[in-house]
Amino acid sequence: MVPEGWNEKRLGSVLERVAVPVSPESDSQYRQIGIRSHGKGIFHKESVLGKTLENKRVFKVLPDCFVVNIVFAWEQAVAKTTEKEIGFIASHRFPMYKPIEGKSNVDFINYFFKTKRGKYLLELASPGGAGRNKTLGQKEFANLSFPMPEGGEQTKIAQILSTWDRAIEITEKLIENSKAQKKALMQQLLTGKKRFPGFKVKWKEYRLKEIANVLASNVDKKSYDGEDSVLLCNYTDVYYNDYITSNISFMEASANQREIEKFSLEYGDVLITKDSESPDDIAIPALVREELPGVLCGYHLAIIRPAPELADGGFLNILFALARIRYCFFTLANGATRFGLSIGSIQNAIFSIPEIEEQKKIAEIIMAQDDEISNLTLQLGCLVQQKKALMQQLLTGKRRVNVELEEQMHA
Repeated sequence: MVPEGWNEKRLGSVLERVAVPVSPESDSQYRQIGIRSHGKGIFHKESVLGKTLENKRVFKVLPDCFVVNIVFAWEQAVAKTTEKEIGFIASHRFPMYKPIEGKSNVDFINYFFKTKRGKYLLELASPGGAGRNKTLGQKEFANLSFPMPEGGEQTKIAQILSTWDRAIEITEKLIENSKAQKKALMQQLLTGKKRFPGFKVKWKEYRLKEIANVLASNVDKKSYDGEDSVLLCNYTDVYYNDYITSNISFMEASANQREIEKFSLEYGDVLITKDSESPDDIAIPALVREELPGVLCGYHLAIIRPAPELADGGFLNILFALARIRYCFFTLANGATRFGLSIGSIQNAIFSIPEIEEQKKIAEIIMAQDDEISNLTLQLGCLVQQKKALMQQLLTGKRRVNVELEEQMHA
């Protein structure tokens, strides 16, 4: 059902093809654009000499156009060109379209083709087999039709969605900056290059067994009659998480009383993966960051339980994530097709660490950075979902924008 005030329109009636051919000069440099699939936008290729393009049809990239990769249109390789692409060229595989004035908005068209319905229509206009044989037909594309509002409402819808895009972009940059800041802090604080005021004691070298108890779990994933029900922290829980918390969905298993007493997780424990198919992918750490009664350490993992007066779990967790420490464990791993760390090799690994209070201070700073990254990542997820819902509502007319009221408010 077409929403009130919307009309079914052919793309050929609201968009026009634009093409400005370029004749490459052999010794001149040219930069081409590419388009990522799944609506992920334009990327810029490295410069090439014109002589490499002499047998190709290439065109000037014009700003504010809807552009599509005809080979991967069915995979939503669509985008909008901007002023960032001025001076670039594109192959004949990237046709560009300008909106016919007053009849369409390029951002609205671009957003529409990132929806499920848009993907379906692009597939419909891309006859053929799979992959490179599934090319977008120019006539088929021009004949595609779908309900759309008048130009003013299209523009308003695009403005609303672009607001979410900007918020998403800003949040992504904040995450990127926070990760870079964390990396810089780790490089400074975990090498002793930067010290906090009041800490002057020289870092000391220890074998791990001198500062922590190392336990290798043998609790498997099965449940046995006569044993107590427990929750199990497994290999993947450690491999994919920096912190072990109650937010993880632990699997159910069983254990005897001795296993429960020995392998129950304690606040401040560091768990590491001790087996892997690759020696450079071993000893991945995760910190038990809260009390988790009834949760046991599972098979293929080792518990590093710090001596409270000598080592801090938060610090060790961060230390173990360093490339040089990962390499240390890499050299200790044994095996041919599957690699493992013995308890002895883990216990005898050598580390240089500061006194306990400085460890705690370092851990506090780095973990605060982790929390910031985690919070920003959650915000990003919410923004992405909100935008997805808005696209579904606004681009189908299920939710309308009052263009006249908006114009009156800004008059």
